[in-house]
This record gives sequence, C-alpha cells and structure tokens, in this order.
Amino acid sequence: MRVILKTIPAALFVLASCNNQSKQNQTTNADTTETEQLQTPANNAIPYVLAQNYFVKNTVGEDRNGIHKIETQAAFDELFSPAATMGKDGKPTPIDFDKQYVIAIISATSDLTPTIDSVAVEKQGEEIAVTYKEVLGEKQSFSVRPVAILLVDKQYQGHLKTEIQKEI
Repeated sequence: MRVILKTIPAALFVLASCNNQSKQNQTTNADTTETEQLQTPANNAIPYVLAQNYFVKNTVGEDRNGIHKIETQAAFDELFSPAATMGKDGKPTPIDFDKQYVIAIISATSDLTPTIDSVAVEKQGEEIAVTYKEVLGEKQSFSVRPVAILLVDKQYQGHLKTEIQKEI
C-alpha cells in the first residue's frame, strides 16, 4: 500500500515537471499543494487534483472495478472511506461536491504490486476521455486494490470514455 501511495505522487511530479507551459498558466488550489494545468484552446487537457488518503471499502465487490463519475457525497461514501495517516499531509483531501465531481478509477485486487499511472483527462467533443496505465509489478506477500480519485471542476462535463493501457 505504501508503494502505491508513493508511486502515484511520484508519477504526478514527473508529469508536472514535464509541463512546458509558462508559470502564468498554472494555479495552486487553496485546499492542496497540487499544481493544476489550466485548459487552453490549443490544449484539451482537463485539470484535476488527485485526492489522497482514501481507500476502496472492503464491501465493494470486484464487479465495481473500472471508472466511475461520482457527483454526490452519498455516492462517494458507498465506495470509499477516508484513511487518515500521521503527519501534516495525513488528512484525506477535502471534496466539495458543490464545485467538483470525482472521477474514480478502481483496479482489481492483486498481489503483484498494482499501480495506476500516467493518468490523463481531456475533453474530446462532448466526451471526457480518461487515459491511464495499469501496471503490475513484483509479487508481494499481501494484496492491494489500487485506486485513483481525481477531483474535477464541474465546469468540465461530459460522458466518460476510457482507454486503459496494461503493463506487466
């Protein structure tokens, strides 16, 4: 689990460091320290913040794996629980469902160090395309269920379309 929690922020850092846009096109969300990329006419990328410190409830079956658009706190609470940890960044990321919705990516439980990497969200006509990579690494002595919870501003609406790239 620690590997997943360390891998996702590291992947986001790499993606953010590859950003070729000027500093004028970046903004910092007051609730988090994540840097978001603003959408410009030449770039259909949709900015999002990766929510931290949540886990998929044990009562959620494997049939719920995949991508979900969640627009209410009640629907979110059916799938996830907060997982507070010690330290200044230990609190779960706050979600304001009046201004944001969630795109949740839930992968299958595995003992092969599963991760969700290279997440990209962009507007394609009337749809929101979510592309990500599922990576299975080395065998471990326990199983985890990887999840990526993306917070998206409600101004970006559309039906979700996904493309998954799997690596083993």
